[in-house]
Amino acid sequence: MRPALLFTLLLLAACQNKPKTEATITADTAATATVDLTKKPGPDAPRTAADRLVRALYFEHRVKENPFYEAADPTLAEQFFTKPVAAKVLAMAKKTGKKATVNPLFNIPDKQAEKMWVLPANISGNEAVVFVTYNDKGKPQEMRCEMTKQDGRFRIADIVYADGSRLSGK
Repeated sequence: MRPALLFTLLLLAACQNKPKTEATITADTAATATVDLTKKPGPDAPRTAADRLVRALYFEHRVKENPFYEAADPTLAEQFFTKPVAAKVLAMAKKTGKKATVNPLFNIPDKQAEKMWVLPANISGNEAVVFVTYNDKGKPQEMRCEMTKQDGRFRIADIVYADGSRLSGK
C-alpha cells in the first residue's frame, strides 16, 4: 500500500508543477514583449534603473561632477555612457573643460535649461529610451537618451537633442 501512496503523492506533485511552469513561460514572454521605443511611456509606467541613471546624470551631475567637464576621471563618464560614448565625452571634456559655452547635456547654454522632467524608460530587451523634457527660454523642449545594456546595466549610447542633432554626431 505504501508504494501506491508514494506514487500518488509524486503524481500530484508533478501535476502541480506544470501550471506553474506555463504561468512562468507566459510571464517571461510578456516581459520580453516588444515595446515601441519611439513613444512616450504612459503616466503609470514604473520607474526603472534606466531612467534613474538619466535622472542622476541630469539632476545630480548637472551642477557638480558633470562628466562632460571632468576630463581627468574616466570612471565618471563610464558610469553613465557606453564605452565608445564615454571616450567621446572625455575627449570633449579635455577640449572644452568647464569653459564650455554649451552644456552637452542639453546642447544649449547651461543657464537656459529650466524645469526638467525625466520620464520613465521605455524598455525593449537590451534597448531603452528615456525622454527628457525641459524649458528653454520658457518654451518646452524634448530630447531622448537612447540606451543599451553594457555589462548587464543600462548605459546611454546616444542623446538625441531637441533640435534633432545627436551627441554621437559631435
